[in-house]
Amino acid sequence: MNKKGFTNIILIIVVVAIIVLGGYFLFSKKSVAPIETQQSNKAENNFQYGEVIKNKIGINGGIMQNAEKSVIVTIPPLKQETEFTLSFKKSNFEVRSGIGSPITISISPDINLMDSPTPINIKVKYDAKYNLPVPYLIDEKNKLHSVDMGGLDKENHYFTMHTFHGGDYSWIYAN
Repeated sequence: MNKKGFTNIILIIVVVAIIVLGGYFLFSKKSVAPIETQQSNKAENNFQYGEVIKNKIGINGGIMQNAEKSVIVTIPPLKQETEFTLSFKKSNFEVRSGIGSPITISISPDINLMDSPTPINIKVKYDAKYNLPVPYLIDEKNKLHSVDMGGLDKENHYFTMHTFHGGDYSWIYAN
């Protein structure tokens, strides 16, 4: 093999190595970004967490909602008048799969309406960049329990949870 042929082979090897390594770094950088986003497991939001709504609800039922009307709680008729509180806090539950909502909705007192034919409806505006919110009740140990999805309005980006008692509620966006 002559000197010119040897130089051409070395040049081809160097060019192929540059292409392979360049492609590796180019594609590996693009695939790292979604993994970092998933590792945070929390959706971004600039929600007004300090807002607290109090309302007495009795035999006619009632509605509680935040100022933005992004959370609307409809309570069915009750046997006696009860003062309810609707408040919000940052979510701190563990997310194993999907993207966790940054908001936990608190409804108190935690009365039991299992005898009622009509559930409490919690209508929530969800982030349009996600497809499917999955609602949960969060217990005292910060464990999630699934809640009935009453409806999904994909056009206006609202979903509704159905429950028969107060407590802490949130959701996870399914992947």
